[in-house]
Amino acid sequence: MKGLYEILTEKKWMISPDFVHGIRKALEQNLNAHAVYERPAPTCGFVTVNAADGSIYYPEEYQISEDGKQVRGQWALDSNNDDAQNFPFVSVLTIDGPITRNGGGCSYGSIDHRNMMIKAANHPLCRGHIFIINTPGGSAWAKNDYEQAINYARSQGQPVIAFIDGMCASAGMYLASLCDERYYMHPKDEIGCIGVMASFYTQADGSKNQFTDETYHELYDPESFDKNREFRDIANDGDSEKLVKELGELGVEFRADVKKACPAAKDEHLHGKVFDAEEVKGILMDDQSDFFSCVKRCFALYNGTAEPIVRKPSDDEDETNGSLNEPSDHPAHDPQLEPDKASSAKKENHQHTNTKNQINMANYPKINAACGMQDGQQIEVKEEGAFMNAPLLDTLEAHLTSQEQAVAAAKQKATTAEQSLADLQAKHDALAETIAQKDEEIKNLKEAAAKADEDIKALTDAKAKADEEKAKVDEELKTAQASLVTAKQTIADKDAQIAELNENPGEEPAQGAAPQNNGEGAQVETAKTGYPTWNPADPVGSKKAIEEYKRENGLL
Repeated sequence: MKGLYEILTEKKWMISPDFVHGIRKALEQNLNAHAVYERPAPTCGFVTVNAADGSIYYPEEYQISEDGKQVRGQWALDSNNDDAQNFPFVSVLTIDGPITRNGGGCSYGSIDHRNMMIKAANHPLCRGHIFIINTPGGSAWAKNDYEQAINYARSQGQPVIAFIDGMCASAGMYLASLCDERYYMHPKDEIGCIGVMASFYTQADGSKNQFTDETYHELYDPESFDKNREFRDIANDGDSEKLVKELGELGVEFRADVKKACPAAKDEHLHGKVFDAEEVKGILMDDQSDFFSCVKRCFALYNGTAEPIVRKPSDDEDETNGSLNEPSDHPAHDPQLEPDKASSAKKENHQHTNTKNQINMANYPKINAACGMQDGQQIEVKEEGAFMNAPLLDTLEAHLTSQEQAVAAAKQKATTAEQSLADLQAKHDALAETIAQKDEEIKNLKEAAAKADEDIKALTDAKAKADEEKAKVDEELKTAQASLVTAKQTIADKDAQIAELNENPGEEPAQGAAPQNNGEGAQVETAKTGYPTWNPADPVGSKKAIEEYKRENGLL
């Protein structure tokens, strides 16, 4: 549907006029009848493929070997199994019918061709590309897709060949001009139709449909005054100036690109005329050939066993160069001019071109300076051109020699600078490596320091805990030592008591009153009381008191 929409809505075409009107009429009839639009079977193709159902068909895109005996479809480029692409190949894309950007359900557009070509170019076994062309032309914007793909293929060292089998008109010729070489199959193949056209229906704002009595309206916001301006001007005022200008700009670009690719093309080849292929051999086409020879040519160009074609400009450069100017410089091609006026205008235009070609050496100050010309002097100019005598030639030669020497000296300086730069780069790389090593060492040292800090903290915490425990033990030891001193004093006192008792055993009578009866009924004298208490702190005094007590009580 995208391709159908493009055909119905695109207004700027590089296409054969009879085709664009025919295809539009056919599409409109099909739409009105609600019929299915079916694309005709391909009419060009040189290899066949067996389908899964046993049928044979011409593929539109494939890879082919140099001998033409091996063929794989595009699917092989993505396959990783036994069906994967496994031989050096030339990628083939078929352009059969009108060129659109979007294609359709049964055909490829330039976007599809661009993507397939780039995919093939990325494959390591790709050796080049061939376009099989049979087209009346198509969308003016398809050129950008093909140009992108072809430039990418060239960046991979892969040649691109156009092979015409039938018609190569308008946008088809634009595509062919982008290729490295162009070949035709039959001398009567149609080549050319270089130019740009616009094809569309217009409807004026406020017009009524004669069948439905409906009124057509176009309304725009006040700030969208340029929206669809060129088409609104045609529909409402019949003013086609803006659109013709746009078409002219596209035409200038078209002719310039064709002229660049085909320098032998003359003015007569660049303004929409269609030629038999044999008429433009060596001009728009390089030569007659066949498909399989083009395949071999691709391989030869890729391998370097064949030389690219060298194309020479035509003998009539003035007329050809004039054809690349703006359309206003070509009144002879303006359909609004009468034949006699057109001829006159072309003559005037030729005279104008000659005037442009007059030489004014004041416009070439560098050449004058190189020849040693002083202010106000210039090289002699005649009708045939500008001329220099022997002294001027000697001066120019000396100047060029000096410039050559200066360039050589500059190159030597550049070489020295490059060597210095290489040395500095080597030093830089060595320093960078040393810095990297030191950074690694610093990193390791930092990690070791961090580990040591952790160990120190752990030891500090353990010491603090040990100090705390030691303080407790010291306090307990102090208390124990005090208790020990007290115990030792108590022991000493006891030892003194024991010694005293050992010295005076039995001297102290039992204290207290004796019982009346000791068990046998004997009467015991009541015991004396007041016996002195032994004072360990004063053993001498205590002994003296005891002796005094005993003396008083008749115990001594």
